[in-house]
Amino acid sequence: MKTPCQINSYPIMRPSVPHQPRQRAQTISVAFPDAFLRRRVLITLLLLTAFYIAVNAQSVTEVITDYGGYWKSGQSAISTTRPDNSHNMLAFQFNGTRYSTGVNDALLTTRGDHFTAGDYKALPVYQSTGSSSDTKIGLGASYDGVANGASNPRPVNSINKYLTDGVKGLDLGTCVANLPAGDLMFAVTNMQAQLVGDGIPDLLITQTADPSGAQDRYEFVDINGNRVGNSVNINLSSLPVVGNWTADFYDVNSNPMSLASGFTQTDRPIRLWAADFSTFGINATNIGQIVYFRIRLNGNSDVAFVAYNNKTFSLNSTLPTKLAYFTAKAAGQQVKLNWQSVTETQLARFAVEASYDGRQFHTLDSVKATGNSTTPNNYAFIHRNAPNGKIWYRLKQIDIDGRYEYSALAQVNNVNEHYTALRAYPNPATNRVIVSHEPATGKEQCAIHSMNGTVMVQAKPAAGSVQTTFDVQSLPTGTYLLVMTNGQAQNTTMLLKK
Repeated sequence: MKTPCQINSYPIMRPSVPHQPRQRAQTISVAFPDAFLRRRVLITLLLLTAFYIAVNAQSVTEVITDYGGYWKSGQSAISTTRPDNSHNMLAFQFNGTRYSTGVNDALLTTRGDHFTAGDYKALPVYQSTGSSSDTKIGLGASYDGVANGASNPRPVNSINKYLTDGVKGLDLGTCVANLPAGDLMFAVTNMQAQLVGDGIPDLLITQTADPSGAQDRYEFVDINGNRVGNSVNINLSSLPVVGNWTADFYDVNSNPMSLASGFTQTDRPIRLWAADFSTFGINATNIGQIVYFRIRLNGNSDVAFVAYNNKTFSLNSTLPTKLAYFTAKAAGQQVKLNWQSVTETQLARFAVEASYDGRQFHTLDSVKATGNSTTPNNYAFIHRNAPNGKIWYRLKQIDIDGRYEYSALAQVNNVNEHYTALRAYPNPATNRVIVSHEPATGKEQCAIHSMNGTVMVQAKPAAGSVQTTFDVQSLPTGTYLLVMTNGQAQNTTMLLKK
């Protein structure tokens, strides 16, 4: 949906114009000056055709919801019924296969619609960084209890609510139009590499008003926000319509929300786009780098929900705890962490986690939370004997019922002047690893630690030696910390065992 003036009920009545006599059709011939120009035109046409085919190949061709008990509509048979209230998506068809969402498979079976059982949920949106100056809440015209006009009191003003409401968050009868431009970030866990590329949709995107022609960008990123694989720019304006609905569009920037006459009981098209994660260039070699899923919104998206395949990956739940800041500051051999919670609800503790490669995190310790609070609470933690080099920190905020979410990252570049960097080769290692270090005094200890701090192998370098050799053949494949200490300071580097 572009701007408020572009949300109008249709059909649109055009002003009458004087009748003009029909002109006789003329045949126009175009002569291209050379073969090069003809080739350029041909290539352009082929690229446009390929783009159109690619976009349409990702389109959802049918949806089934529980509106009125059972509502089915598709590109080839658009239903004449236009839903005007909440309705949860039961199934969708993609590339000739109907997939259930897991909302009500029994109902699909009763109606005789064959399907492949699926498990889909709405992405739990918890942050929108852009301005909402033109944002509106789209609700089925009867959602508020008034078929043609605004209700009193007005519906709840909450962008996040209407992107995640309904069974499993899949309510197709509510949306956010002109979703604020900016980045939405989601922490991703349990990526199942064996399911990527199986052709079963892993991402489902809805467009429920007037496409603007602008694009949203979807991509996976690593711990530093760098893209993993490739991004996918999606423009839903060229997708075929699968159905229509009747909605009111409330303005979120007035309190209570207002409903202008031009936004009341308007009909809008429904489009859906689906993709396997292989579309993003995700495979077994780079899937381990993924930490977040990012959506870069253009400011004109009209979204009921963005759903994901819960069998392929999981998302951390959003908890009712907000942080004002989280900082890390290196000071000698230790790093001081400080953070402040703005509010806390049923929060049990903070698990302080660190990473030395920006990918794998391990827990340093836990800090007990206040639990329930509407006033700011300050917390601090000291990471003693912190290793040299870059260190990434995050907080795992754990609720009393086990749900959790991660904080933003804090990073330091810790410098310990007592040692120069350790060097290990080969790295990755298979059978043995040689560690090069400063000349030993005879007081040092050199050890290989697991990521949770357990000493796996250790040795005492001989006085004057500059190398220490470890037999690592029996170590399981994985990532380890190589630590050398003299009792006063320590130096650390990463070691990979293959």
